[in-house]
Amino acid sequence: MSKKIVLNQLGYCRTMRKTAAFVGIADDFSVVDALTGRTVFQAAAAGPVSDKASSDTVSVMDFSKLDRCGNYYIRAGRRRSPVFSISEKPYSKLKTALLKGLYYNRCAPLDKRYAGEYAHDPCHTELVPLFDSPAKRLDVSGGWHDSGGYGKYTVCTCVTLGHLLYAYMLFPESFTESTDIPESESGVPDILSECRVGLEWLLKMQARDGGVYHKVSSVKTVAIIMPEDDLTEQFVFPRSHQAAACFCAVTSLASRVFRSVDGEFSGRLHEASINAWIWLMNNPHYEPFEPPPTTAVSAAGDFYDSDPDDEMFWAVCELYETTGDKAFHDKIMSLYEHVSATGFVNRENGGFGAAAYLFGDQPKNEFVEQSIKLQLRVRADNLYSLSQKSGYGTAKDSDDYIRGSNMYSMTDSIVLILAYKIFRCDEYLQTVCEQLNYILGKNPMDICYVTGFGNKSVMHPHHRPSEADETEEPVPGLLVCGPNKDADDDFTHWNIPAEAPPAKCYYDILYSYSTNEAAIYCNSAAVFVTGYLESLKS
Repeated sequence: MSKKIVLNQLGYCRTMRKTAAFVGIADDFSVVDALTGRTVFQAAAAGPVSDKASSDTVSVMDFSKLDRCGNYYIRAGRRRSPVFSISEKPYSKLKTALLKGLYYNRCAPLDKRYAGEYAHDPCHTELVPLFDSPAKRLDVSGGWHDSGGYGKYTVCTCVTLGHLLYAYMLFPESFTESTDIPESESGVPDILSECRVGLEWLLKMQARDGGVYHKVSSVKTVAIIMPEDDLTEQFVFPRSHQAAACFCAVTSLASRVFRSVDGEFSGRLHEASINAWIWLMNNPHYEPFEPPPTTAVSAAGDFYDSDPDDEMFWAVCELYETTGDKAFHDKIMSLYEHVSATGFVNRENGGFGAAAYLFGDQPKNEFVEQSIKLQLRVRADNLYSLSQKSGYGTAKDSDDYIRGSNMYSMTDSIVLILAYKIFRCDEYLQTVCEQLNYILGKNPMDICYVTGFGNKSVMHPHHRPSEADETEEPVPGLLVCGPNKDADDDFTHWNIPAEAPPAKCYYDILYSYSTNEAAIYCNSAAVFVTGYLESLKS
């Protein structure tokens, strides 16, 4: 075990929790002003802590009492950390970059004026055949490439939009600045302009009968090429209950958000939402989406889900908040006991329904309200407890380092934020800060998991444009999925020893798609978290 100091490489908010980790045993530490060389803070390190997930012995260095803005470094024994900052709004540039990361993933031409060296030509503009009726072709252009490839997935897009729309609804003051996208001069907040990109594509995915197609993707793995060079045949895959319910939910949510921005668009969204609900009612027998048996289709974007209750709960909560119709509240009453109110991911998204119910304006059933709040509190308490046990402050145990672990760090932070807004428990906010510290470098890999940030950041994400363009640096502002104990890609499986600690099952290499893939819903969850932290200082 190499002795070193790991910390949040971007820096810390002046008024919030500030911790770093010494990998090894440290008695005390000092914080030094990088400009003057003067020691400004000294304290004893806590621990040491045996961090099970990493197999590291870690001493925790807490300098939260240092509340003066500036640039600093830490000394512990003979070790010295990189320079870091303390400031009022340390995450403003990060939040903007994370949001612009979605722009870079648009399935559309990227103009050099806004994309710079990451510009590219139009892509995927051709009409795409239905998989089960290839003579019929649809215009499904636009939207966002989901992750490292060029597929576009309905459920993933809905979850991404859920993060962004709720971020804007709950703390709009954090989204006033320009992200330098083509729509920046429109008078509409850039976050809503970006949301509209996803929403306009979703509307194309709805069939005339109200059902919603599950995804657009190829049946073969796409080579490492730029999007405009991808001529691999794509298909529109069959409708699914999962897609229809998520679509219904997010279009209903968006119809409320866009009422004051674009009444006509808001109306279109509401109509689409109602039509999706009618289709769900006319097709009550739930069948999870599975690739058609006639071909060995990649599982990308399938998100097999045997339980429809969370998607339906999200849908009825949004419809109730939008319409006030008691029939939707009756449906909430029949579902809430069967749903996790803390899920903000593709297979488990009942948390969005909980947010709609708790923070909406419609009348509530007190018992349902308290039941949902209790779920949030129990989960938030558990996350705080896990963070306290970890040498790195990570709210995970060893089994939680699965595919998308960084995304879960951010969606767990959403749970903590909502719980903090309700209960005002400082420990919850403290745990949010620790999760972001982890993402930004205070972790066993000593790496910032966001491209383009920190002194040691991800350089080779599983993201085709980042690898296929002629630019050395990857597309900036991409949060990669992070350590994955299951190592479920061939490269990682063969190159990471079976006995490797879960928190170190990570490779910064293109081929490690199970640990190093970038995804739009990783970014959107992080936009929510950084947006909230910034709102506290507005």
